[in-house]
Amino acid sequence: MSAHPKVECQQHGQQETTFVCQHIVEGLRQKRSVGFFWSREDDSPYPDAWCSECEERLSKTGGEWIGEAADKLGAKILCAKCYELAKALTFED
Repeated sequence: MSAHPKVECQQHGQQETTFVCQHIVEGLRQKRSVGFFWSREDDSPYPDAWCSECEERLSKTGGEWIGEAADKLGAKILCAKCYELAKALTFED
């Protein structure tokens, strides 16, 4: 099993790299849920994730990252711990 690439996070130090839409990053900054979706076919520990608005645009393209779905994605890098914090904003008890 190969190691995942690492990123240096100011808050969490060196962590695994994850990719999310720009809206999830903004939601994390504001500590609010914007939704958290990922492909159920991706069984990696940190599958690429996107928000509710991106999910709505993605559904209009038949699941393809094209047109407005791609244009508004704005993929960003998060460390694995920040990814988990963003995910928890949506799935808190």
